[in-house]
Formats: sequence, structure tokens, C-alpha cells
Amino acid sequence: MATLQNEFIKFHDEIKLGAYEENQGLRDKRDLLVNELTKSLGEETLPGKDEKLSFLKLDQGSYAMNTGITPKNGDYDIDVGLCFDISNGDYDSHKLKTLVFDALDKQHNRNVDFNRPCITVRYGDGYHVDLAIYAKNDDDMHIAWGKKTSTQEQCWYKADPKGLTQWVQDVSSETEKREQFRRCVRALKKWKELKFSDEGNAAPPSIGITIQARNAFSYADGNDLVSLLTIAKSIKAGFSLAWDQESEKQLFTTSVRLPVQPYKNVYYKMTPRQLNTFYDRICDLVEALEAAVSQGADHEASKLLRKVFGDNFPLVEDSKKTKKPYIPTGNNA
Repeated sequence: MATLQNEFIKFHDEIKLGAYEENQGLRDKRDLLVNELTKSLGEETLPGKDEKLSFLKLDQGSYAMNTGITPKNGDYDIDVGLCFDISNGDYDSHKLKTLVFDALDKQHNRNVDFNRPCITVRYGDGYHVDLAIYAKNDDDMHIAWGKKTSTQEQCWYKADPKGLTQWVQDVSSETEKREQFRRCVRALKKWKELKFSDEGNAAPPSIGITIQARNAFSYADGNDLVSLLTIAKSIKAGFSLAWDQESEKQLFTTSVRLPVQPYKNVYYKMTPRQLNTFYDRICDLVEALEAAVSQGADHEASKLLRKVFGDNFPLVEDSKKTKKPYIPTGNNA
């Protein structure tokens, strides 16, 4: 039975988002925007009150959870919460979100998008920052949700970004178990990047995969391969058949809810066909991991895993080719 633990460690070290160069670039972009907003909104007062509008920065997403990977296409991203010291009644959610959007959209060296969950700022050098807007509500936080033009979706609703990050980090109190969990999450993200490249919303969002990995994680001492297989099997088992009206046939579907407020399905953007494709590809992943586990030769197992995770996964040398040929000594001649 193959384990390839040394190869998994090398693979992880190759794909993880570095703590210095890459993350420093992300931090610089984040801090630039936060400082710019602080200055731009410095004279803004709450409607009908003699109080200045203020906010605090909250790191969230894979950066805060320490599960980021170096992106293949160079599109580095960081998620930031802007926690405004207001109540829902102080500001209409769309008005405050528009205020932030307009303040950031003044510069010409970047593109600013108004999305449902956040404001996204994109830079030409391969970085983007997602800024979620929250009303603090005495720590009972609500997120400003909705598109720029669709009034039906514009609202405040309860959210718990701190609780989500803490829930992921609390996967275990033991360092090695936490580290194996993060290696598994990063490996799954690399698999997603390879198998859903350039598919946008057709790809399962990383937070969904992270939540499913957290729910299914079972520590396997010195064996990331077995731990990954357990997670992949659990993701597969979470699918069920349902009738799709558009295609007029049964398709595999799944839903994964946030473990904290607002408990929404994180796969809400994916269509039935996209979810069915997700099922097909997770089945392929389970099959490949099972085949790798059952392999007697590490070389063959590593070849299988390179098809799953890409060329970043190390190829183990073929022991049959590296054996030294037998050379007779002549003593028995």
C-alpha cells in the first residue's frame, strides 16, 4: 500500500501560499485600500447624527484560515471584512456599500466590481482584494448583501465571519492534526484548480470544499493520502439524485451550508448541471485516490496522483530503472 507521505509534504510546500513574498503583496494591497478608505470616509458622518463613520479591518477567507495556495494563473486574492461601527438602522445596506464602491472607484489603475457579497478591487499585476461590508451592531454582525442594480436582493443579513474562521481553525487542538487538515485542504484546492480551470462559477467555491473537508476530516498518522481519501469519499456521499426540470432528467446535486450565520448554501451559484459535473469529477478523484492507495509501487502511485494534482506533485523514481545491473565478478569463472 502506497502512502507517499514525503511526496505529499513536498507537494504541500510547493503549492502553499508563502508567508512572505506572496502574502506580503496581498497585505500591501489590502492595507493600501484600507488606508485609502479611512482617508476618503474620514469626514463622513452617520445620517442624522453627529458621529463620524468608522470601521475596523477583519481578515477572513483562506488568508485568515491559513489554507491559501499559490494560484496557477497568478490571480492572488485576499478577503477582508470592513466592520463599520454602526447598526443596521444607521445606514441602508446598499447606500453604505455604494459609498465604499464610489470611494474606491476613483482610481484608474484598477477595476472595481460591485458583487453580491463584496466589493472586488482588481489590479493589473495579478492581485485582487474582496471587501465585505459589515454593520457591527454591537458585535451582532450583519453583511451588506446584494447587487448594484437589483433592489430585490439588497439587504442586511446576519453573518459571523469570525465564527467561521474560528470553526475551521478548531478542527483540532493538536498541531500535527491541524497541519494535516490544511495540507488536505490545499491539495483539494489544487485539484479544483486543475479540474475546473477557467470555469468561473461552474467550479465549486473553495469555502465549500473547506467546510466539507472540515466536516469529514479524520486524522491519519503519517498518511495524508488516506485522510484525503476519507474527505473525498464524504464529499461524494453528500450528493443525491434530483429531477432537473431544464434537462428533464435526474442529476446529482448537493448543498453545503455555512456552519455559522447566515447558514446559507455556499453552492448557491452552481446550476444543476454544474453540480452534476462536480459529482462526476469528485467520483474520478475518489477512484484515483483509491487506486493510488492500492498501488504497491510508489512510482505508479505518484503517476496517478500527478494526474489528479498536476506536475507539482513529485514523481517517484521507478525502482526498476534505478537498480544497478548485475556485473559478474569472475570469481566463479
